[in-house]
Amino acid sequence: MRSLLSATALTALCFSATPMFADVTPEDVWRAYKEMMVQSGTTPTAEVERDGDTLVVRDMVYGMTIDFAGASFSDTTTVPEIRFQERPDGTVAMWFPAPLTSVFVEPVAEGLDYSLEGNVITTRSTTHLNGTSIVSGTPDNMLFTLADNSVELIDAPVILNDEMVHSGFTAKLSGIAGTYSIVRSYDPIKAHIDITIAAMSYEAEESTPESGDLVEMGFTTSDMTIKGQVTMLQGNEKDIMHTLVGMSDVDVNLGFADSSTFVAVTSDEPNSGMDIKATSGQSTLGLTLKGGAIGYDATAGDVNITVGGPQIPGGQVEVAMKEYSTALLFPLAASDAPQPFEAKIGLEEVVLPEIAWMIADPSGQLPHDPASLRLAFEGTLENGVNLFDAEAIAALEASGDKMPFTLQTLELPEIFLSLAGASIAGEGTGKFLDKEPAVAGGMPPFAGNLSLKLVGVADLIGNLTATGILPAEQAMSAQMMLGLFARPGDVAGELVSEIEMTEDGQIIANGQPLPF
Repeated sequence: MRSLLSATALTALCFSATPMFADVTPEDVWRAYKEMMVQSGTTPTAEVERDGDTLVVRDMVYGMTIDFAGASFSDTTTVPEIRFQERPDGTVAMWFPAPLTSVFVEPVAEGLDYSLEGNVITTRSTTHLNGTSIVSGTPDNMLFTLADNSVELIDAPVILNDEMVHSGFTAKLSGIAGTYSIVRSYDPIKAHIDITIAAMSYEAEESTPESGDLVEMGFTTSDMTIKGQVTMLQGNEKDIMHTLVGMSDVDVNLGFADSSTFVAVTSDEPNSGMDIKATSGQSTLGLTLKGGAIGYDATAGDVNITVGGPQIPGGQVEVAMKEYSTALLFPLAASDAPQPFEAKIGLEEVVLPEIAWMIADPSGQLPHDPASLRLAFEGTLENGVNLFDAEAIAALEASGDKMPFTLQTLELPEIFLSLAGASIAGEGTGKFLDKEPAVAGGMPPFAGNLSLKLVGVADLIGNLTATGILPAEQAMSAQMMLGLFARPGDVAGELVSEIEMTEDGQIIANGQPLPF
């Protein structure tokens, strides 16, 4: 829920961001600002007056409230002043002379014993928006242009009874340049984004007075790009999640150059503490939201992770990989018809630390080749409840019913694993049958097929036995299972396997029914 604070800062950035065309007035820009706020489910209040060529908006207040499972969460932002100044070329200069303040109120979590007024926890944050946006265009098609703007968000920590409830953080964005347009066709409002950010950083720390542990963390990146578009229908304050998730279309792509992350844990206990550092090269993140389905697709290149501390053998280990990737698409909206979903993960050319090989393979029996893993899942499911409907979810939890979605089909477009000189590659497809589960509350019966190609697996089993990792009796069982499920392929060291699960529950391997 505290992500609403970050959302507030980004919303403010979008409106401060921004322009090109000709002839808009300060009143036009202020009207567009208010309409965007209303469109997102909140209605701002403010004092407005003209001061010569400048429209001055003072003491603007806007916020949102989310009710979930009988609890209420609210976020209220106060903007001391916004100035919209007419320029001779028909454009408008817009800036924020003073920082914004936000107050987030949440109920005390169950099980925490705090004596608080109203039984709520209040978190405060401050956002500094530095720089001027130039707004151009027409009242129904405005372009906001930024040049070397910056944003700083400071979220204050919350400590109750000597316990850190919220750690607080500081986020900074500098060198913000580019454009952000607002196209008003009454309903919906469309926004197009093309922004670059020279540098971004995030820092936070959390302490535990009882143990004396201190956790510090941070993230930095450079040459960040944000491109895409957002379409938003008019919502209402009482159902903000339905507005943001169920009624919006988002297609935004982010790019990053070199990035670094650190987590440092210090402790009063002897031989404790840990330092984790990670760096990556060119990375991307795609975010989508359409028809109530949410998705992301992320990649990070040239990833290096270092973990150090007294508990680590040798004091430090390093893991490197050529690329890390992950993706997800999941339907949050209810539908009578099956909806697609997918999930992917990839680890390319992972180089394990030598200490790991020394422990696992002291005699040097195994090839130390980089390892790779790729898994992809796709399918369809039926969803009976809007998963962004707080009241529906609360009712579902209170009733104790099972999850509101049912899997229909499942595909495995890619299965790939290479490790220690062996590899497994394959694909599969299938469907869940409209039959009662064999175990109450379990998954329904499944029918489908799986195709696998195994290379060097028999040799790997032999090498694992030689190193002592795999006992001889277990190695024999593994070889027997290979003989049962796989047959020799076209080249030496290759095994292939075609496995089918029939609708009557039978398992067939390479055309032969299995006796179980």
